Amino acid sequence: MMLSLVWIATAVYSMINDTFAHGLEILLFGAFFIAGIALIQAYMIRMLKLYDKNLKNEIKKKNKKRR
Repeated sequence: MMLSLVWIATAVYSMINDTFAHGLEILLFGAFFIAGIALIQAYMIRMLKLYDKNLKNEIKKKNKKRR
């Protein structure tokens, strides 16, 4: 949320003081950048949950073998 405010503020400032097209480019780049970060974050969370699940399963298997 805060990151999007930075991109929006920069884009609006650029639209007013530079050209509208330059501000629009900044806005689009910011949107794609934030979307990319969100996708990477979602992937990493999914991978960490899978790793944790596999780790717990291996611990259970080792505990069953000890008994």
